[in-house]
Amino acid sequence: MVSVKALVLLAAGAAAMFEGGSAVRELAAGSFDRVVERSSQPTFVKFYAPWCGHCQSLAPEYERAAERTRGVARFYAVNCDEESNRGLCARFGVQGFPTLKAFGEKRSKRGRRRAVDYQGARKASAMAAFARSLLPSLSTRLGADGLEAFVAGAALPAAVLLTERAKPGDLWRGLAARFDRRVRFAHMAAPAGQVLRRLGIDRLPAVAVFADPADPSAAQVYAGEPKHLPLARFIHAAAVARSAQPGPDPLAVQQIETQADLERLCIAPAEASPVPVLCIIGVVALEPAFAESRAEHARAVAVLESVLRGQQLRSPHAATGGSGDDDDDDEIEAAGSAPSPPLRAAWVNGLGAAGQQVRALFGLSDDLPTAVAVSPRKRAAAPYRGSFASADMLAWAEQCYGGRGMRRLASELRIADAAPAHDEL
Repeated sequence: MVSVKALVLLAAGAAAMFEGGSAVRELAAGSFDRVVERSSQPTFVKFYAPWCGHCQSLAPEYERAAERTRGVARFYAVNCDEESNRGLCARFGVQGFPTLKAFGEKRSKRGRRRAVDYQGARKASAMAAFARSLLPSLSTRLGADGLEAFVAGAALPAAVLLTERAKPGDLWRGLAARFDRRVRFAHMAAPAGQVLRRLGIDRLPAVAVFADPADPSAAQVYAGEPKHLPLARFIHAAAVARSAQPGPDPLAVQQIETQADLERLCIAPAEASPVPVLCIIGVVALEPAFAESRAEHARAVAVLESVLRGQQLRSPHAATGGSGDDDDDDEIEAAGSAPSPPLRAAWVNGLGAAGQQVRALFGLSDDLPTAVAVSPRKRAAAPYRGSFASADMLAWAEQCYGGRGMRRLASELRIADAAPAHDEL
């Protein structure tokens, strides 16, 4: 006979420990990586079983910690009794309940956030304090004349806090972590009146968002309440959504002829991606006047395209379906938040000026086709030494993505544009 206590425990096991409206969100294995990896905000995960008495006792304190750190950290829970979640719990070495894991800014070579075991007190104040201790400092301090240079300093949009305080608070640092690698954050203390008038700001604190780095004069100013959710919505609408212009197809292999092509096809996707991006540059011979050369070129490009399709199937960063964890806060991320594929590819004509520069820059052989794997973010590269075949190249690219064979570049990742031709006198 099943006891009343057992029936209660069985009933508890059928329901999630944290229901809708809670500051703690339930996570499933299918959405875990997408949710945890998408920002650099401190993230707590409680691995539990519904029948576990200690898990039930911890729940109120865990939820209070989540409430105290809204906008600064994220608190999640994973039910290890669910069949679909057991592999995930095993992956994190869960052997007892509850197990608390915390994710900070540090990432592995493959771009995954590193988990640490939380061994502190199981009190809301202690867990909230630990979460805040993991908050990275991603906001750049600007001097009196530093605004325009910062806005124009990279391809990403910028958000700038103008304040009377010398240092930004946890709210701003939490937003910077949330939008890490998609929006650059900065703060300016006691800005000059000239700066405020140019931006149309009449009171502090205020937030100015610059969606287009090429136009530092065009800013959208937030003058609402200094609260996380409305600020996050404003920054997403003004910067992330607005700047999400259709970029190059991540599965297309396009030609690099100039520095602008290199930046568009390799450097910019790496800067904007929430995960590390490796760019495979194929150096291919092409003499358009000869049919045989055109056919060889087409075969080489097809190999690069095959590598991209292969990594879409095998990548740990490939999009997973079905979240089931989004609330009003998380749905801000819905627009344009699909994970970026970790591999990109382009080709350069090894017989042209750009191809010769690429071969010299990376020390590639004269035997074509060949290739080089480049990590723009780490300024590292690895030349390819094998046969130009998709299976071999995909295995090599995955090893490079893990850091094997990658070496720091001795010079800047740049190719000089070909000088324009001039008629002789």
